[in-house]
Amino acid sequence: MPAVLIAGGGPAGLAASIALAERKVPVTVVDPSGAAAETRGELLAHGAAQIVRRLGLSHVLTDALLISDVVSHWGAAGLQSHGAHPGLGLHGWGIDRRALAKAMRERALDLGVTLHKARVAQSHPSETGWRVMVKTPVGTETRHADYVIDATGRPAHIARRQQATVLHGPALVAVLWQLGAPQHATMQAEAAPNGWWYMVPHKTGGTVGFVTDAATAKRISASPTAFLDSVKDTLSLVSLNGISTPPWSMDCRSAALDHTSGAGWLATGDAAAAFDPITSQGLFNALSAGFFAGNAAADAISGDAEAPKVYDALLTRTVERTHATTHLQYAALPFDTPFWRHHARAGLEKSKTSAVPA
Repeated sequence: MPAVLIAGGGPAGLAASIALAERKVPVTVVDPSGAAAETRGELLAHGAAQIVRRLGLSHVLTDALLISDVVSHWGAAGLQSHGAHPGLGLHGWGIDRRALAKAMRERALDLGVTLHKARVAQSHPSETGWRVMVKTPVGTETRHADYVIDATGRPAHIARRQQATVLHGPALVAVLWQLGAPQHATMQAEAAPNGWWYMVPHKTGGTVGFVTDAATAKRISASPTAFLDSVKDTLSLVSLNGISTPPWSMDCRSAALDHTSGAGWLATGDAAAAFDPITSQGLFNALSAGFFAGNAAADAISGDAEAPKVYDALLTRTVERTHATTHLQYAALPFDTPFWRHHARAGLEKSKTSAVPA
């Protein structure tokens, strides 16, 4: 049976590995973090339940915190309780990413997936498959695969080496803090003049995030204590009490590849399409895209050349539908400031660095 190598062991890469292993395809996941994953609260929308159960991870939902309400303070709109939130569905779950990673890795291992702590350094297609150079803690190894899945996240290393072009939305950064104590089972969101706050609870704590432009995020990271002191009395909803860690930052702008598959490869997760957190769809799309990518790869190596094209079309529709409405959530303009006006009219544009050296 032809073998598949997956570059990246986040939710999308592990979901793809589970889908492949369920179809008896030998699969290796190469990821530099190994078993490590950060503790971070993320919202999993109601619609993701079917994919989670299909991946054999029903216990993840049982162990997660059920969230049935979203409370927001969005400028002049005042305090609102949304109940069934458009991004949430009937309800959702507060997921600890570390717990999710552990459950997915255990499921993958039970199915016979090989998990390899390493980083893909080079990847070269050939007539007989792929030659992949991986860097491990002790040196460099050469791996051979018949098919490769790019789950490297936003860098999309393999896809970009195959001349895929990245389209980006406007710069957007989330500055995140971890909460050390359990929180109420309600997601909170609050607008501010230069960004917006959110709090996602999970069983053992929660995560507070401030989504803003890159320049503001840089200033916050340089002096996080001073920033928190300056805003704590201006927030009417999101509480900053209980912050237990220094902040960390992550790129959270919208992004998409112009094509997500090619000869012997496809991309999934954030490598294929990434979503503004205002949509509440990031984790859901990572799991579903990974599942469909794994099945598309299994079909492709079984001789169905159309399967990756169908996967690409499915993902393209999801991206177009989600990205086409993202700016509308900013168009409410809770504050008439440059941040909100800019994001209210923004779309996707070609990246200035659409390709990287092979």
